Amino acid sequence: MEQEATEIEQINSERLDRKRKLVADRDSIDLELRQLKRKREDEELHLERKKAQLVDTKKISIDNSHDATVDTSELVVEMMQVKEEIGNQELVLQKINLKLTDALQEENNRRASYEDFIESVHAEMGSISDAERELQLVEEKIHDAEQGKAHYERVMETKVLGPITTAESELTRLQQLHQENFEKASTICAESEVEALGGVDGSIEQLSARINKLKHKFQQESRRYTETIDDLRALHDKKGQKILRKQQMYAGFRVKLNACQKALDLRWKKFQRNAGLLKRQLMWLFNEHLGKIGISRHINVDYKNEVLSVELTMPQDASRDTIRDTRGLSGGERSFSTLCFTLSLHGMTEAPFRAMDEFDVFMDAVSRKISLDTLVDFAVAQGSQWIFITPHDISMVKAGDRIKKQQMAAPRG
Repeated sequence: MEQEATEIEQINSERLDRKRKLVADRDSIDLELRQLKRKREDEELHLERKKAQLVDTKKISIDNSHDATVDTSELVVEMMQVKEEIGNQELVLQKINLKLTDALQEENNRRASYEDFIESVHAEMGSISDAERELQLVEEKIHDAEQGKAHYERVMETKVLGPITTAESELTRLQQLHQENFEKASTICAESEVEALGGVDGSIEQLSARINKLKHKFQQESRRYTETIDDLRALHDKKGQKILRKQQMYAGFRVKLNACQKALDLRWKKFQRNAGLLKRQLMWLFNEHLGKIGISRHINVDYKNEVLSVELTMPQDASRDTIRDTRGLSGGERSFSTLCFTLSLHGMTEAPFRAMDEFDVFMDAVSRKISLDTLVDFAVAQGSQWIFITPHDISMVKAGDRIKKQQMAAPRG
């Protein structure tokens, strides 16, 4: 804030210098303007005298018109000189008027700039007063902070430095004790050996307990094993070679396992692709058979949940609602849908013999005719042997080279 106040004072002084310069310029312009006005007045008086002289000359020339011609020529020459002098004076007067106009314009501009400068100075003075108030507030905060600092310094001297000095002396004593204990421990076991064994964590009691435990374990191991160091080294080398052979065997098994995993992944991808193609083929064949009676259809196969669902839209249904359960169909429609699904499966599999029993029991005459024609055409196109058993009349089916009809006798009552 002090730096900002200094900068504002510097700006204020620069603007005051500029103001004094502008005032001096205005005074010089006023002086020049007054001089030009006096010069203009003198020129105007001189012009008036010349005009009066011209009028007198004209009167004299009229009165003496009967005199000699020599006097008239002199007057004409003097009149021309007077006119030329008047023209020159008028040009000078025009130049003076132009200068006067420019001086007035410049004075107006300087006056406007001076007024703007006065306004800016007033605004800066207002900002300086605001800065002084802020500076006063900052000084008050600094004074409060200094008082707080003095208070905490007294608290530090009375309540903190004493305990810190005591703690430092205690730390020095403990460091000396630690150095003495370190030198004693180094005579028993070097620090490098302890670090090579993994270091030591815990208190003295824990270390003593660990030492006793290790001594007890050492005694037990000493009683259990009677081999020498050379025997143990030979056993170690033998076990190492065995481990190396097992690692090589494991690496070979890992290579074979990776190859099997790759083959399994490839077969699984092929299986998924074949499953998708079979699903698509089943839907196409099912749609092809159902399309013969104008039923909109869709079959959905869920391999993950092992669920097969059929959705049908009947052409005679004005609402065009989709039937998701075959129990919502009539007996003939359900039988024909089942027949179409069966033929779709037959088209995806191969078998030399196939048989269907009473497939048209619940069908009406129209559906039965369509079903028989569909079955016969499908069997002829497949080339395998089919056996159809039905209690209804099959006279509509025409016998042929590959189609044989046989009617059984009615059962006796």
